[in-house]
Amino acid sequence: MKKILVVVCLVLLMATFVSVEHTTAAARFVKNNNGTVTDTETGLMWADRDNGSDINWSNAKIYCEGYIGGGKSGWRMPTIAELKNLHGSGAYGSVIAKTDWFVWSSETSDSDAAGFYFYSGFRGWFSQSLDFGYRALPVRFGK
Repeated sequence: MKKILVVVCLVLLMATFVSVEHTTAAARFVKNNNGTVTDTETGLMWADRDNGSDINWSNAKIYCEGYIGGGKSGWRMPTIAELKNLHGSGAYGSVIAKTDWFVWSSETSDSDAAGFYFYSGFRGWFSQSLDFGYRALPVRFGK
């Protein structure tokens, strides 16, 4: 009986720690109420949602560079490291609208580009011509 109680206590303690960690991490993001979200830790400003439909890498790049969220210019495609950091923060799905699709990154190799899957945190290389299940999520530096 003591072993069961100890295991239950450990599980509850771990669940509390994970919950507090995600709550604290997500608190670093400020909704700007203009289609953008600011990460106060990295200084990055994110679109508060992706482009909303399937898109290949080339069109995703055009979409991101032409984005004018919050009346700001200077938007671009994120790097894999930035997408990984966003995924780890707990903000994707809480302050940034979550989709269960891959998000294109700016990183390329020959005719492939890196994509990030927020559902699982998987990242990989894919043909830039693919469009089904791929989205664009613009990002820019600060204010």
